[in-house]
Amino acid sequence: MTKFLAVLSGLLLTVAVTLVLPWAGLAVLIAVVAGWWSRPLAVVAVLIAAGALAWSDTGALAAAGTGVVATTFLLNIATVHAPAGVVPTTLPSAVGALTFAGAALLAALLPVRFAWLPLLAPALVIVLFALIVRGLSIRPKPPAAPAGAESPPP
Repeated sequence: MTKFLAVLSGLLLTVAVTLVLPWAGLAVLIAVVAGWWSRPLAVVAVLIAAGALAWSDTGALAAAGTGVVATTFLLNIATVHAPAGVVPTTLPSAVGALTFAGAALLAALLPVRFAWLPLLAPALVIVLFALIVRGLSIRPKPPAAPAGAESPPP
C-alpha cells in the first residue's frame, strides 16, 4: 500500500506542477521516478515543484494543494524500503498537513496587510512554545491531607 501511495502522490505532484508550469512537469516527473529509488531525488522533485510554484506566481489554493500532495509524497517515499508494518500516512500526519495548509491558505487570503506583522512571528513562536512546554511540564498537586492529620516532613 505504501508503494501505491508513493506512486500515486508522485503522479499527483507531477500533474499539479504540469498544470501550473508545463515545462517543469517533465523535470518533476523525472525526479519523482528517480525518487522511488533514491530519497534525495524525491526531495529534489519537491524542490522543483516549489520552484515552479514560485516561478509561475500561482494562487494560494494551488500552492496549498500542491504542498499537501508534496507532503504525502515525501511521507510515503521515505518508507518505501522500510520494514513491514511501518505506516507513514497516519491520522496525525494527515491532520497536521491539512491544518497547516488551511492555516497558510487562510493567512494568504486575509485582506489585512501590516508591514510590521512578520516582526511578531519569532516572538509569537517562542511564546507558544513556552506555553506548550509549560502545559506539558506542570505536574498535578498531591491531594491535601485531611484536617487533623499530620503531613509528612518535606
